[in-house]
Amino acid sequence: MKMITELRHKSQITIPKGIVNKLNLKEGDNLEIYERDGEIHIVPVAVYPIGYIDGLKKEIERLRKGANR
Repeated sequence: MKMITELRHKSQITIPKGIVNKLNLKEGDNLEIYERDGEIHIVPVAVYPIGYIDGLKKEIERLRKGANR
């Protein structure tokens, strides 16, 4: 789906409603924005606290140790 949007004051853009709906985006969602080869890419991302990620790493390690027995 391609749509045209306008760059507004303070470099703001509006993501077209069709795209917001298709990707099930909600207010407050995090989006990664980067440039590659002259194109702007906007990608929805999940952001988790470091403590949560550390806990997942420990759980994965615990499960791996159990699988090696």
